[in-house]
Amino acid sequence: MLYAFGFERISVLVSDLYFIDPAPLEGQESAERGVRLEIRMLERGELKGSIYSAQPIGIGRPVWRADLLESVDSAPGSLDRAHHHPAFTGWEPGHRVFDAELSADPVAAGGHRR
Repeated sequence: MLYAFGFERISVLVSDLYFIDPAPLEGQESAERGVRLEIRMLERGELKGSIYSAQPIGIGRPVWRADLLESVDSAPGSLDRAHHHPAFTGWEPGHRVFDAELSADPVAAGGHRR
């Protein structure tokens, strides 16, 4: 599943995820499952025809990512591998940043506190 939403120059992508990290951190060798949320730039291309033609719009470079993951060995909903990537170098994410609040309550950790 992949959902994409566009807002002016920013897009939000949400997808399901299942993978085995080829270079896992110690204690995190099992496969991971969950949801990936990415903020990416929208890129408007040049018209491919007349002024009436549809404008190409692409989902471009990532600027932030949250991976709401858990190990397949954990109980569903544990979010024991939830983390975010606050920075990217080109298309490559920076290191995983773990935040206890993100695993405990992803909505509140995302800035929706009262």
